[in-house]
Amino acid sequence: MSPFLEYPATKNSARFGILDSNFSIFQIIMSKPFTVYLERVSIDTTTEILTIIQLIYGVPSLLLMISCFILISSGKKYGNSFYRLVKFDLFTNICVYLNTWIAIRIEMHPSMVFILKAIEETVPGSLTIFKYIPYFFFHLHFWTAALLTTHRLSSILLVHSYERFWSAWYWKLLIFTTLIICSHLPRYLWDGWLYEVYIINGELICINFPVALHQGYNVVAFFSIVYAVLNLTIGLSAACMVTKKFEGFFSILHLEGRIVLFSCFSGVSFSKASVARKLTKISITYCAAYTSEMLWSVFNSANTYFDILPAFFVEFNTNLLVFASDLFTLSLPYILLVYDSNIKSDLFQTIKSSNTGTIAVLSN
Repeated sequence: MSPFLEYPATKNSARFGILDSNFSIFQIIMSKPFTVYLERVSIDTTTEILTIIQLIYGVPSLLLMISCFILISSGKKYGNSFYRLVKFDLFTNICVYLNTWIAIRIEMHPSMVFILKAIEETVPGSLTIFKYIPYFFFHLHFWTAALLTTHRLSSILLVHSYERFWSAWYWKLLIFTTLIICSHLPRYLWDGWLYEVYIINGELICINFPVALHQGYNVVAFFSIVYAVLNLTIGLSAACMVTKKFEGFFSILHLEGRIVLFSCFSGVSFSKASVARKLTKISITYCAAYTSEMLWSVFNSANTYFDILPAFFVEFNTNLLVFASDLFTLSLPYILLVYDSNIKSDLFQTIKSSNTGTIAVLSN
């Protein structure tokens, strides 16, 4: 999930606490916090149409992510340590997607703000945290994507010990703790909260802090470049090493008019080699999807300083950023379906069995 702040301003800028690109540094520093009354905002037809589109692809994708998570968690054939990382990634993406509705999307629709108000009434201060979480997930997404590719690198460099390493509970605990800490530490590169949400006199309000928003923007811009470069480097390294490893792994002989495929290396089965290549394809494709999202953030960062995007494009940039974020957040289950025949067959078998059971109940 990219929390990239949009500059320059659009007609929705005041609603979402977005700063104008024409602001000088002095103007930003001197800008005072301002309050948005979420129940009084207006909505345009474009936003409504785009929200419908987001729901059309978002709800099925969310259900698919949940289904894949349950399938991998319960299936015995998914005991490989790689699938544990995939499960962690799926869980993260589910949380990211759900949080985008609480932190960003619902407030675009005044008629739905009562949901946010109910959350804030139940747990005071929770919406302030929910609006920070996209920035936390922005960093966590890099680490989860990098872990998949790093796993494939370790399977090449540490052929006989990588599975034991990734399966050890103490290493998993250490990795998880490190990811959480590293994803939160950039929070201290700006002052205070970016937003604070309260219920005052019965109204749900959001206080925006322009100085902190500007600092947060710079943090996201910097890490977008760093993460794009690092992820691209790790992905290309994995791709090159895998290509080199499997180059010449299989040989073809013509024997009595038949083509015979055999392994050039003893002790390595075709099935293990096939699984290794499949998992590598999943990780590299996922790496490419993440890099695309980061490059979009870098492109937006460049537009802030060089104003390279046309005005009509900037008008819809906030919504385009949401689609770009969804492209990565919701991509993993589809990548699994493309490359992993086991998940594809198990998932569709489960759906088929569920439909058959429903018909049997109705017939009775």
